[in-house]
Amino acid sequence: MQPFEMVMNPKQVFFSVLIFGVAGLLLFMYLQVWIEEQHTGRVEKSREQKVTSGWGPMKYLQPVPRIKPQVSHA
Repeated sequence: MQPFEMVMNPKQVFFSVLIFGVAGLLLFMYLQVWIEEQHTGRVEKSREQKVTSGWGPMKYLQPVPRIKPQVSHA
C-alpha cells in the first residue's frame, strides 16, 4: 500500500483530535497546579505581610443603612 492511498475517515479524525485535546487539557491542568505550587511560598509571605500591616479582608457585600423617605400626609 502506498502512503498516498492511506486516507483517514472523518471518524478517525474526530477521535484523534478528541484524544489529543483531552491529553492537552490534562497536561495544561497539571502544569497549572505545578506552577501554582511553586509560587505558594511567595503568596503566603505576601498574605502575612498584609495581615501584619493592618490590611484585612474587605467585606464588600455588607448591607448599607438607607434613609427612608418620609411620606407627607396632606
